[in-house]
Amino acid sequence: MEQSQTYKCDGCGSEYRVLGESQPKIVCRDCEREATLSGTAAAQRAYHVGYIRYREARRQLSDALETVEDGEMALARGGFDSAAADFEESVEEFTTAVREADDNGLAELSERARKKATCLWQAAEWLSGMTYASEQGESTQASQYRHDAENRLQAATEYGTVSSPDELLQDVDTEVRSDT
Repeated sequence: MEQSQTYKCDGCGSEYRVLGESQPKIVCRDCEREATLSGTAAAQRAYHVGYIRYREARRQLSDALETVEDGEMALARGGFDSAAADFEESVEEFTTAVREADDNGLAELSERARKKATCLWQAAEWLSGMTYASEQGESTQASQYRHDAENRLQAATEYGTVSSPDELLQDVDTEVRSDT
């Protein structure tokens, strides 16, 4: 059975159903603007991109935390800033996945990933502030930033583990089979 994907015009909102796996360029017959992938396929693609950014941000955050332990505050701040930027990008992608998902299970997993990435993004920003305050000799401010970051890191644990895109597809396939 050939897979059908939905494309939505970026101008007027007209929808087009396309059979097949390829991603053709669709031009709207009503307003002549491009139609882009939408629905579950778009949500899965956004989740996948968000997950890649999220994993990179987690790696950067871990590396920066190790650098703080070594006392290299300026270097750590760069790592926290990079992690914050990648977490921000992952949040944008997970938000797109939530918005585009036609499936409640996919929307819920995407929302949980968005919330966790948001907490980690905020923590990375607080940790960056901590390193700057430490460099400036403002130990009280650095302690407050660290405390705020620890609160966000704790909040992130409430959202569990962010599912890999492969797990996400398995969960969606299982739900589809159980509904039929």
